[in-house]
Amino acid sequence: MSVYVDEGFRPCVTECATVAFRVCFDDRPMIFEVSAEALMTYYGAPSRRRRDLLLAFAGAQSEILSVAAQKGAVAPVEPVRLDVDEFRMVRH
Repeated sequence: MSVYVDEGFRPCVTECATVAFRVCFDDRPMIFEVSAEALMTYYGAPSRRRRDLLLAFAGAQSEILSVAAQKGAVAPVEPVRLDVDEFRMVRH
């Protein structure tokens, strides 16, 4: 199964201070959101500012994609939020 970030849907910061992005699992796209807390805790985002969150996301995109791939086994209708707990399980 090929898993990749959809380049046609640029990552963006939502009003809830998450970075939303779309991942394609073969031909099945899913929306994910990475919390600001996870980006600050694990990827060095210095603040919740839009620029800081997007830079941290871009720097850690491959690792975030691996976490999303593990959570994407189930096909939910709602966006999947990746918070501190999901990264704690993978990184420890």
